[in-house]
Amino acid sequence: MKNLKKIIFILCSLMILQSVTILYAAANKSEISIYLNDVLQKREGLISDDGDVLLSTAQLSEDLFALYSPDKSGESTRIYKPNVNLVLRDDKEKVFGKVKSTNRITFSTLVQVDNLKTTISDLKIVITSPEGKTETITSQQIKDTMEYFWFISDDFTYTFNSKGNYAIKVFFKDSDSKKWFPVSEIQVVAM
Repeated sequence: MKNLKKIIFILCSLMILQSVTILYAAANKSEISIYLNDVLQKREGLISDDGDVLLSTAQLSEDLFALYSPDKSGESTRIYKPNVNLVLRDDKEKVFGKVKSTNRITFSTLVQVDNLKTTISDLKIVITSPEGKTETITSQQIKDTMEYFWFISDDFTYTFNSKGNYAIKVFFKDSDSKKWFPVSEIQVVAM
């Protein structure tokens, strides 16, 4: 019985010591706010006593228009940053970026991709109004992905109902993770 009491005491002491160690380790890191282009980001970062800033891979990927893929073991994460350019062409094949509000415009999107170092299965283009309403311009399966390719959407008709900035974003679906990642954005100003 005396040995059992000693074992319980030692186990409790070890658990308390482990808790203190975890608290000490957590105390060496402070949460910090992250701003990108002067916009407060959803997730905070951590700063260590050494001055190292630790950021969320998911947040970093979204903010920098990159894809990320953690390996199955959880020991590493790969970040892929393709160069994706987006151009809007009206029905007269003129490039545009400003419209009059309440105009109904038919346009297509031209996506130019290079430096794609991973495989994707799908491409999606969406438009989001200043009020936050999102509509899909196109969503297509990409059969043969290469490091360099061009994509032209079918014509899409849209009414710019109110004044403000309309965001048009391109998303890639990663073949491995099956997750969608934003990879490019352009703003259309309705005046």
